[in-house]
Amino acid sequence: MLTFARRSLNQKLTIITFLSTGAALILVLIAFAVMAVSNHRKQEALLLASLADVIGANSVDALLLNDRSAARIALSALKANQDIAGAVLFDSHGKLFARYVAASRGEEVFSAVDGAGRDAAALHAANLRGSALWQSRMRLYRAIGNAGSCAGIIMLEADLSAMWLDIGTGLALSAAAMGAALLLSLLLAGRFKRSIAGPVSTLIEAARQVISSQNFSVRVSHQRSDELGVLIDSFNAMLAHIEGRGAALSHHRDELERQVSVRTEQLERAKNAAEAASRAKSAFLATMSHEIRTPMNGVLGMTEMLLATGLSDSQRKYTELVKKSGEHLLVIINDILDFSKIEAGKLSVEYIDFNLWDLLDDISNVYTPQAQHKGIALDFEIANNIPVAVCGDPNRLRQIIANLLGNAIKFTEHGRIRATVQVGVEDAQSCALRFEVHDTGIGVAREARSRIFEAFSQADGSTTRKYGGTGLGLAISRQLVELMGGRIGVDNALTQGSVFWFTVTFDKRRVDPDEPGFSLTAIERQRVLIVDEHNASRQRLAEQLQAWQLDCDAVASSLQATERLGAAAAAGRPYDLALLDMELARTSGLALAAAMRAEPANRATRIILISDARLAADPVQRRTAGVAYQLIKPVRAGDLFECLESRTRADAGVAAPAAAAVTAAAAPAAAVAQPSARPRRVLLAEDNPVNVEVATAMLGSLGLDVHCARNGAEALEAARASHYDVVLMDCQMPVMDGIAATAEIRRLERDTKSVRSLPIIAITANALQGDRETCLAAGMDDYLSKPFTQGQLSALLGRWITLPLVGGARAADSAPANDPVGPLPSLRSVAPPAAPQAADYRAALNPRALDHIRALSAERGDALVRRVVGAYVDDTPRQFAAVRAAIDSLDAPAVRKLAHSLKSGSANVGAETMAQLCKDLETLGRSDSTDGADGLLRQMEHEFEAVRKSLSAILEKDT
Repeated sequence: MLTFARRSLNQKLTIITFLSTGAALILVLIAFAVMAVSNHRKQEALLLASLADVIGANSVDALLLNDRSAARIALSALKANQDIAGAVLFDSHGKLFARYVAASRGEEVFSAVDGAGRDAAALHAANLRGSALWQSRMRLYRAIGNAGSCAGIIMLEADLSAMWLDIGTGLALSAAAMGAALLLSLLLAGRFKRSIAGPVSTLIEAARQVISSQNFSVRVSHQRSDELGVLIDSFNAMLAHIEGRGAALSHHRDELERQVSVRTEQLERAKNAAEAASRAKSAFLATMSHEIRTPMNGVLGMTEMLLATGLSDSQRKYTELVKKSGEHLLVIINDILDFSKIEAGKLSVEYIDFNLWDLLDDISNVYTPQAQHKGIALDFEIANNIPVAVCGDPNRLRQIIANLLGNAIKFTEHGRIRATVQVGVEDAQSCALRFEVHDTGIGVAREARSRIFEAFSQADGSTTRKYGGTGLGLAISRQLVELMGGRIGVDNALTQGSVFWFTVTFDKRRVDPDEPGFSLTAIERQRVLIVDEHNASRQRLAEQLQAWQLDCDAVASSLQATERLGAAAAAGRPYDLALLDMELARTSGLALAAAMRAEPANRATRIILISDARLAADPVQRRTAGVAYQLIKPVRAGDLFECLESRTRADAGVAAPAAAAVTAAAAPAAAVAQPSARPRRVLLAEDNPVNVEVATAMLGSLGLDVHCARNGAEALEAARASHYDVVLMDCQMPVMDGIAATAEIRRLERDTKSVRSLPIIAITANALQGDRETCLAAGMDDYLSKPFTQGQLSALLGRWITLPLVGGARAADSAPANDPVGPLPSLRSVAPPAAPQAADYRAALNPRALDHIRALSAERGDALVRRVVGAYVDDTPRQFAAVRAAIDSLDAPAVRKLAHSLKSGSANVGAETMAQLCKDLETLGRSDSTDGADGLLRQMEHEFEAVRKSLSAILEKDT
């Protein structure tokens, strides 16, 4: 059928004519053949019946008299008919009585003939068998007798060959006539089909000509009055209509093109004006945000310092109102700055490795007091199976969560707020997290849900609304979530309030598994004993540790703890760690720790003490009882993880047996340093004087011999001239940076075929993605980001050298004996310092940084602080002058290096705002641009004045 549809019209007409005529003739031939066969057989059947009656009548007497010869004579009369092939006469019993066979037939013709039955039904069945339509012979059985009695049966057989020959001859003549008729019909059809296919072909050719030339003036002439003539007339009329419309369309097109060109020119001018206005607005917003934020930092800083002075109640109240208003205004300015980045298309996210647990804990610590101050309960429900470390933008994630929590606190008058973090989908490559903030506040109307994530839009936009705001926070959050490949939305709570949620997918493949604090494999399979009488806190700790794949046992009393410890020691599998609650019945966690440390079998077990802030043990008590770390309730998961991992990191570089270190920790009274073959020598390559003072003090407190180099060239010469056990190499230094110096040291080792590779550790304030890889690719062995604590430095050095025993214990394993602040000063849950005298200067300084420096030396801590502060205050103005000169000369790389140096020095003395400004300036230099550097430098100079005054006030108060 598909082939027929593709044929030409002539072929189709020919095929139709041939098939229709041929089918009709074939049907006629078939009917003729059937009729001829039927008629001939009927004639043969009548002839046989007549012969059977005649022969039967002549044979009755012979059958009755049993005269076989007479019967044969009667049958021989059939010779006159040549079509009779044979005959058989049966007696009344069905036995063969006589037979006749034509001369042309053999005896075998009737050798198998049996007598037929004598009843009518049997005779009829035999006749049907012998008269089939297509057989070449016909048999007839007929009963014979007198007066209704059956004397016998006669069977006649006729040869139909002559009949079939006649029929075949007739059919052949008919077929020949049919072929002639078919040929004649095709000839006639071929003559008449041209009158139909010819005009159609003419129309087709005309249509092709119109299509190819686009000339609608073509016409088809004809002299027909039938349907084809009407078709041709319609085709000509259609071409005339199209020709008229084409002319009209050409005219309209020309006019439209003229108008479009005019409008395009107008729109282009309007577009350029709009883009210029948008750029000017975005630039204005960004500039004004920075310009306003600079004096706002001064206002907030001076207000903070003013609150630290002696004020009357009214003055303090007014000052606090000024401070709160300034903080609120700063939030609005930050939102406007982010929105200007959104409009300019410059809002972006970075991808760095960070500790998700620490970030969530920090957010909880900031917003829980705000909720409590308003009388609202704020609960964080964090799933235990969320990853410790992920790769993403921690600052932007913090901004989103902070915005949702801030809104929840603002719009909730009473009840509670619940923040949850759950794992959506996790595999080996990524982890999708769902963050939700449930509140019992005023909720969000259904019609307002579609617009609250739009810029400058609020659920209540009336002038009488109760809650203020710019309407930018949720719009910025939506942009940030979408930049991170997630979604954000809001639902109504089941009973009251609303549920704001967002999902973000973090890449797990980019996380460096060797980075401290980032891998669960470092703490897996440790055996931990929890001793806590409170079921809820004990169960919470056990679930957290089990989620980290630790083997955890939990008991509710000191007696059970003693039994478990003894059983574990007897089995040769002592616990790696014991978490002791301070408040125990009939004893205390501190006393239980001392009892554990007194047993030699338990000395391999590290002890972590968990207590309230009011019951926190001082460093001397912890050191005496053999407590490794002290955590303050509520225990942060990040702090607990860092305590668990710190031993693993320290053990990676321990050369002495662990038992020796534990035994030494059990005897803190032995304050005399253990003798060694020679002191470990450390080469410190650092150009910032503040960093030099801090690092030298840290390394000296670890019992190391420190030598300083001010740049990479000096470090290279020192490495050539003398032997060092390890090199701490700053990456950005004058003359020769740390990357180039490391490459030269490695080349020197290859040239001299040295069998010993000098461990080189990068110490840098660069914490961006790719910085670690750059350092390692240059030949450095490890990486430490500034600012760092003594515990972090000692743990890192412990990987590469064996640290000397100071104060009766190795610094890496028993830091509480040497560091009153503890081995992890960055932990919030370490007992607070006993000297909160600098708490009033938090606006410009983080006083804990100076406490950490003071803790580096028990005898001359205050003198060390004065030296570090003096170096920072004296060196910073000189660096400012160098930055100013670099900006004036448009030297972006120099700006980056100087800002990098200022950043690390400011972080060491606790000038966090100053360090952040330096980081912004360094980022600007990384982009090979100095646009906006003047404004940042002015902010840095202004912030430095506040830092210097705060440092002076702290030092004066100390003296």
